[in-house]
Amino acid sequence: MISTVRYTFIDLKYRLYDLFLSKTSKAECHDVLMQWNSYFKGLGEREKKEFVIRTLRFLGSAQIESEKGFAVTREMQLLLGSAFVQITFGLNHDVLEYFNRIVLFSKNYTYKNSNIYLKGDVNPLTRSVNLSWPAIESGFKSSSDGINLALHEFAHCLILENSKKNYFQRILHPGQLKQWERLGIKQIARIRQGQTTVFRKYGGTNLMEMFAVALETFFERPLDFHADAPEFYNCMCFLLKQDPRHTENPTRILRTL
Repeated sequence: MISTVRYTFIDLKYRLYDLFLSKTSKAECHDVLMQWNSYFKGLGEREKKEFVIRTLRFLGSAQIESEKGFAVTREMQLLLGSAFVQITFGLNHDVLEYFNRIVLFSKNYTYKNSNIYLKGDVNPLTRSVNLSWPAIESGFKSSSDGINLALHEFAHCLILENSKKNYFQRILHPGQLKQWERLGIKQIARIRQGQTTVFRKYGGTNLMEMFAVALETFFERPLDFHADAPEFYNCMCFLLKQDPRHTENPTRILRTL
């Protein structure tokens, strides 16, 4: 009964948001995502409608900036927003509250007094998500290699924002996150020992990077992920309340648990 009420509440919330969105903005979002986002393409019509609403809601709450001289188009904004919505499609959390400043660069960038060039990072001091646009674009052009910068950096945001909330407001279920951490430690060991090729080596750095790499793989190579580490895969399904193997409605029953 509680699950049914919760799902009805979620549905009602987006119906209300829908009333304030223009048909033009929704059509534009739909068309852009049909061209670029393979996750969106596979969704059923009802799910596509909600996805569009959530993407526009996310963009309405985010502050998107760029380096001087680099113009950010609406298409770029929509694609960027879709990455966050994809990650959180099974969750109640649909906006960034702490890291809601997103800065786009025309190429790899570096911080002052540093010679290390980055494709993306999440900066707790500036409360910003910094991203190289060519790397974002590349991630969506190839949707089956397990590499997507936008998904990777927003995965970091999700974990960091979750840690800033009190126990009863957590985005991710505390018990399920603990279970994920236990299994994640095992996968880090497998990566370092060369026992898996499904997760890229960077996931063996630490638990934070393991989460981001696992999430990229979860969305872009779900069948390989499940075949290689079924318990770990199922844990991510329950944590994110979705299963990307069910393309038309990945959230189905899991969303109500």
